[in-house]
Amino acid sequence: MPSRDELSASDRLAPSQTRSLLDAIDHHFATHPACRLLILDDAWRADPHWYPLCQSLGAPRVLRESFYQRPWQWLVSDYAAQPFDIERGRPRRPPKPRGAVYERFDPRLEQRLTLRVCEHERDLDRLHQWMQQERVARFWQQNKPYDAFSDWLDKRLAEPHRLSLIGELDGEAFGYFELYWAPEDVLGEYYDWQAFDRGLHVLVGEDSFRGAHFVDGWLAALQHYAYLSEPRTDRVVLEPDAGNERIFRHLERLGLFSQWSFDLPDKRAMLVMGTRHHFFGQVM
Repeated sequence: MPSRDELSASDRLAPSQTRSLLDAIDHHFATHPACRLLILDDAWRADPHWYPLCQSLGAPRVLRESFYQRPWQWLVSDYAAQPFDIERGRPRRPPKPRGAVYERFDPRLEQRLTLRVCEHERDLDRLHQWMQQERVARFWQQNKPYDAFSDWLDKRLAEPHRLSLIGELDGEAFGYFELYWAPEDVLGEYYDWQAFDRGLHVLVGEDSFRGAHFVDGWLAALQHYAYLSEPRTDRVVLEPDAGNERIFRHLERLGLFSQWSFDLPDKRAMLVMGTRHHFFGQVM
């Protein structure tokens, strides 16, 4: 299949009767992966986003990479400043957000994908149920009795470097994800981290939301949120079980490439890494 660079193209975007300017741009890029540049028709001037968009991008010409690196309407909660702590050698992390943090209508899935902060009381039952599944327990190893799992989740949610998220499609919860600051995590002891590296742990609990097309949606959304919520984040890292062959079939397609295997306290892991430049240039 030809690469996006080989198919590089520009298109003119005519007004839509059913979509706003931002939604129309997003839809066109998502459904025309070869298009890297959109030239906006002057008839879009009546849209309220016309002037802010032109002011931000400098002209009614929209580069794919530039468009997706601005928060627009997807970043539900503002990101907080992270002043650098000289004594610790890394930034002081901001307080964790609450509620929904990211929302986007995915034109390929034709569903609205939302990432919201996990809540103990609201999500405990479903997470406990998901963890009992054999395919999940094999890698997460949290198929514990209810009370023991409740304690584990409490501790997980309280960790300041870890943001636990629930993925929803059209309001239906389907997965549990953790976005964490890699330097403060155990992973930080095993590679040469940068101060704003973000790590990912992923779990899809509902069988009806498994499959490559769903992975493309939620894994792109997680990376998109990681880069939008902290503009200084240049890398996303994962450390999946080296024996989890299923996940490796998806990661490279989403711009996450295996680096080397190593031993964590609880598993033989593979360091996987993606970059901001590659994500916005070749994935999003």
